[in-house]
Amino acid sequence: MKKRIRQCFGKAAASYSEAASVQRIVAGNCAGFCPQGNYNRVLDIGSGVGFLHDELCGRITCGDYISLDLVRPMLMEQQGAGALLVAADGEELPFADECFDLLVSSSAMQWYGEPEKSIPQSFNVLKSGGRFAIAIFTQGTLSELADVSSRTGFGSVKQLRPCSFYEELFGNIPGIKVDYAREEHEQFFPSVKHFLKKHKQTGAVASSEDISWGKDKYRRFVEEYEKLYRGGSGIKASYRVFFAYGEKL
Repeated sequence: MKKRIRQCFGKAAASYSEAASVQRIVAGNCAGFCPQGNYNRVLDIGSGVGFLHDELCGRITCGDYISLDLVRPMLMEQQGAGALLVAADGEELPFADECFDLLVSSSAMQWYGEPEKSIPQSFNVLKSGGRFAIAIFTQGTLSELADVSSRTGFGSVKQLRPCSFYEELFGNIPGIKVDYAREEHEQFFPSVKHFLKKHKQTGAVASSEDISWGKDKYRRFVEEYEKLYRGGSGIKASYRVFFAYGEKL
């Protein structure tokens, strides 16, 4: 799975900033859960092209800002932004315990293979008194795409975990004080073709399942999507986001 994530997001690195409008909004809202002030060292897990870094620059000051991502081409889009770039796996952080004052992550941890293990371990690198803010896409994201894919056999959608899964997970992490928030977004596109193109340009086509691109299935997919999910504003795509934010005790 991680090999496919590297491939899909690597190919999308140059187009991501323009295509990933919802992810940019989510990053801005995630930054809003970080208290203003000065932080000596900040770790941004799954930083991508730097949306969260850009949002935080107007909110906090810091010494070292570490942008970590599995996909090197995504990191390279941040060159010159002032962050220290680290190509590494967020599920296996290459840092000593208790060395960061702020831990942030936006639109990344839904891709984790073992979140029950790796998310709690992330807090090992956070100092006592350190703050955190994390945004994760959850079940219900791209529900329209999942529905039409299941009806037509065209494509596949990653099975995301529900908000309740993450609430329980974060609630069971010892030594943190945590609060939660949720939000929903809807995007509209002029056509199914335009939606699929933008979706691909974000890299989010990474999936554990094979994708079928047969012409007949594609034609049926477009027809079904148009019939079921076209409204006055265009083709609809929904997104659901879970936020966890707080402090390490």
